[in-house]
Amino acid sequence: MKMLQAPDATQREIVGHLRTTEHLLAQVATLVSGHDCDAEIIPMPDLGLPHNVRRIHGGFFTGAYYRWDSVVPMVPVDATVNLCGVTLFRVEDDFADEQDFRQRVEAARAVLVDKSSYVWNFTTGNHFVILAENRTPGVLPEGRYLVLHASAAEFKNQYNGLYPSPGNWYHDEVRVFSGKNGRYLRYLSGKPAERFSRMVAMIEHYQHERQRVCAALILGAEARITEEICSILHYGMPDTSSVAIGCQWLSDDNPRSLLLTRPGAPLYLIRAHTDGDNRTNTLNGPVTLTPHGLGVRALEPLDLAYDDDHLVMGGRRLKLDESLAGRDFVAIRDFDRDTDLPRILDDCPGTVEAELHQVYSYHRTQEER
Repeated sequence: MKMLQAPDATQREIVGHLRTTEHLLAQVATLVSGHDCDAEIIPMPDLGLPHNVRRIHGGFFTGAYYRWDSVVPMVPVDATVNLCGVTLFRVEDDFADEQDFRQRVEAARAVLVDKSSYVWNFTTGNHFVILAENRTPGVLPEGRYLVLHASAAEFKNQYNGLYPSPGNWYHDEVRVFSGKNGRYLRYLSGKPAERFSRMVAMIEHYQHERQRVCAALILGAEARITEEICSILHYGMPDTSSVAIGCQWLSDDNPRSLLLTRPGAPLYLIRAHTDGDNRTNTLNGPVTLTPHGLGVRALEPLDLAYDDDHLVMGGRRLKLDESLAGRDFVAIRDFDRDTDLPRILDDCPGTVEAELHQVYSYHRTQEER
């Protein structure tokens, strides 16, 4: 395991579980390949708890890069792979006020729900639509920017999806490698794993275009998009032998990404440097790994334990289809620009090119009020 930073209390507990995951990945890669194989996990500064309880039960956490060596295609299905990312658009100053903003977002939602095959998911988990403002001229012009964070939900739990849902296209091909203390690794190998990776590669292009379609609907016309600044994935497969969960993988040709913070707080456009310890090689070339946000911490000791069909967390028995979203025993990490931003940039070096102040936002917790 390659550590970039000193872990906090939640991360120290998670790292212990990730070491087992790393060992299981190497064991399964060795099994399917027929010779000794290696695996490596690189936690990010935002290593934390996913909302998805099944993912934790399977040994995977948000804010990390998971890699394994295998000459035979292999995919760990409880990484619950899908494609998710953030896109930043420079737009015309087109919203009269917050009510106008919300009405336009709701109008876009109605079109997607009633007239399209898209699944509306901007109020799922930590997804959002934000109108932000750059108030300081520099690399980015002053003005307003639309930020979209969502996943390709059309390829999640459906028959044609990537999540390990009962009865989906690969359900009968899942194999289980059992470890100690209730730990295991569920995986695909051979042809099903090869097909899985092809689907992920296909959905990458789909995800970027999906964001453009949604932005145009919210704005009322694609012509109102002045420029697409960046569209960065933080969830997917950088190559056929790795998974990134809440971890951006940036090519040298496209080193910009957004650091997400907290509801109402500024977002930061950062150009990654290529000389840090967060550099790694993939089958598609070298990439720079960066955090996509702050991560979710536990407000009390995790004390994780694994039953066959439950996860025990802090003495609570959680069903595998439950979510941690909105639970009172977890929280997004605190963020202070003067202390936390330099700490993150120490671990994942980069230059802040713009500070984007949130003007209006549309997300899950607002919808629940």
